[in-house]
Amino acid sequence: MSQRTIDIKLIDRLYTVNCPAGQEVALQQAADKLNSKLEQIRSGTRLTHPEQIAVMAALNLCHETTQTALAQQERITELEDKIKLLQETLEQVMSEQRPRR
Repeated sequence: MSQRTIDIKLIDRLYTVNCPAGQEVALQQAADKLNSKLEQIRSGTRLTHPEQIAVMAALNLCHETTQTALAQQERITELEDKIKLLQETLEQVMSEQRPRR
């Protein structure tokens, strides 16, 4: 897969990064999300060093990702339980409908 370079701006700094061809929009969207988080942290805290801001943003984004993954796993478990109950109910109804010998 060929690589391209794109420029992204994060907290007033311009970075040139490699990107797989066709993924430029996705990378720019990710950069925009990161920049939004960086700006939020910079304006909402006393942190001034870009490295500190970046570490806090990374920590916050990882926490959000972990929380989302846990919520998704809980939802999957709930759905699996509902499917199991539906299957059991269907099996019970089907067994009641079978002609008895």
